[in-house]
Amino acid sequence: MKKSMRTGVIVVLLLLLNVAIGAAQTFYVSEAFEITFRTGPGTDRKILAMVPSGRTLEMINRGTEWSEVRLPSGKEGWVLTRYLTEEPPSAIKLARLEKKHAEFINQNKDVHQTISDLTQKNGTLTQELNQTKEALTQVEASYAALKKDAADTIKLRTDYENNRKTLDEITQKADQYESQLNRITNNQLYEGMLYGGGLIIFGFVAGFIMKRPRRRSPLM
Repeated sequence: MKKSMRTGVIVVLLLLLNVAIGAAQTFYVSEAFEITFRTGPGTDRKILAMVPSGRTLEMINRGTEWSEVRLPSGKEGWVLTRYLTEEPPSAIKLARLEKKHAEFINQNKDVHQTISDLTQKNGTLTQELNQTKEALTQVEASYAALKKDAADTIKLRTDYENNRKTLDEITQKADQYESQLNRITNNQLYEGMLYGGGLIIFGFVAGFIMKRPRRRSPLM
């Protein structure tokens, strides 16, 4: 019982799958034809509509002579199988190609616009790059000048310190020489004063002696 139920379910699923596959197929009315769309499979059946060439039809039940189809509007009917084709007619192919061509043209316009924008941006970036290079050159020149000034400053400071040291040494020696000179000068002045004072005393004594009256000798 269970096995027969399982088999029945499988069969139903297969049937539904075949129906779904058949319903999913799309056919076209052959080129240069306008076919009748009837209520049943036969020329004696009522014509519901005339289907022009290139019209898409959804296959419901395909037969050797007649096929049951569905129009895009949802209406169902029968048409002759020999006027149906799975290959899209030339008109539809042409329309699709024209649509793709128009899309390609639009994309090409977008590409050209993108290229133009990129070219403009590239020009702007090139200009900014040149300005940056120029600014970098100026910075490098300024850095070189600053480096040279720094080297000159260091040299000047070194020369100043050396000159200052030499000046201090010369000043110290000059102070020593001046001290010696003052000492020598003071000694000479002292000796001169002693010598001059001695001369004055000697002159005074000599004058005193010369002015003193001499005693006459008793022999005279």
